[in-house]
Amino acid sequence: MENNHQKPHAILFPYPLQGHVIPFVHLAIKLASKGFIITFVNTQSVHHNIIKSQPNSTKEDDIFAEARKSDKREDTIDYIPGVRAIEPKDLMSYLQATDDLSTVVYRIIFNAFEDVKRADFVVCNTVQELESETILALQEKQPIYAIGPLFPVGFTNNTVPTSMWSESDCTKWLSTKPQGSVLYVSFGSYAHVSKQGIVEIAYGLLVSGVSFIWAVRPDIVSSDETDFLPVGFEDETKGRGLIVPWCRQMDVISHPTVGGFLTHCGWNSILESIWCSVPLLCFPLLTDQFTNRKLVVDDWRIGLNLCDMRSITREEVARKINRLMSGKLADELRTNIEELKKVLLNSLTTHGSSENNFNQFINDVKIKIRKKLGTVTLKHNGPSFNNA
Repeated sequence: MENNHQKPHAILFPYPLQGHVIPFVHLAIKLASKGFIITFVNTQSVHHNIIKSQPNSTKEDDIFAEARKSDKREDTIDYIPGVRAIEPKDLMSYLQATDDLSTVVYRIIFNAFEDVKRADFVVCNTVQELESETILALQEKQPIYAIGPLFPVGFTNNTVPTSMWSESDCTKWLSTKPQGSVLYVSFGSYAHVSKQGIVEIAYGLLVSGVSFIWAVRPDIVSSDETDFLPVGFEDETKGRGLIVPWCRQMDVISHPTVGGFLTHCGWNSILESIWCSVPLLCFPLLTDQFTNRKLVVDDWRIGLNLCDMRSITREEVARKINRLMSGKLADELRTNIEELKKVLLNSLTTHGSSENNFNQFINDVKIKIRKKLGTVTLKHNGPSFNNA
């Protein structure tokens, strides 16, 4: 091994009892002192019990915390059934987290994963053709129906209210701009962005020279931090920039003057952008948004990545905005997204995949109900009434 430039890698998998874990920890420390890379496989319950059992314990007492924080491995993950090779940075945030996995959010997510295993049916707001390999792999475990996009054809003209907040009407302002010249910026309804991130994005918009609409929630940084835009920013961008607390997203991205979308990569936003043929500039913040970015940037090639797990800078923001909005690459992105829009449209036709899957789902549910009712009839009314 001494002549090998790669460090040896030891995987330690102790039996999850106190008397086994302790010597394995000691062995791990000894191996690490000799230059080994250590992967220590421990159950979550044992790990947290060890930490909690220590008097006056803090996060600093977690001997594996620093290893998790400093782990810079970028091994490609190519062994998940139905998932193309994926980098760790593109995993959902709760699968790459280094913080406390006992928080409420993580408990809800992992409990949901356990609950879904017991479901009779699972419907997904996606399209079979967009994620066929993943859907087929899931269908080997239980019935999965890709029935998306869930919005109906013509929904851009829908007047049924669905927002939980009052919405600004941006259409008059948009109508004063040239076709495809406006960038829409929104990071969804609940994710937070650091104040420094907001400042860099603001200056990036300023430097880019591009017209924009920015939906800036009052709590985008936090409920206590409401003064986060650079001083004078709104005055300096007056005329080419419109800042609103919230707006009806579909009215904006379906408008012909909108040519790009700086987004957190929420799934609804991605589907709506494809539907409206608006290329994306991806700035994922949490949960599945990192994986969604991979689909947009690497697999479908309908958008650009803003930054990879590092500090965002105004220079990069301005540069990526300009690449998204004009030039040869922008034309390629628009061509690709037009093709993907056809996939969505076709899926919703009478014999499209989503329509067929939805009809199959309804049929299977009815069969399941009849079977359950038949069982109830047998139990309570006796065999003479079964299926009568």
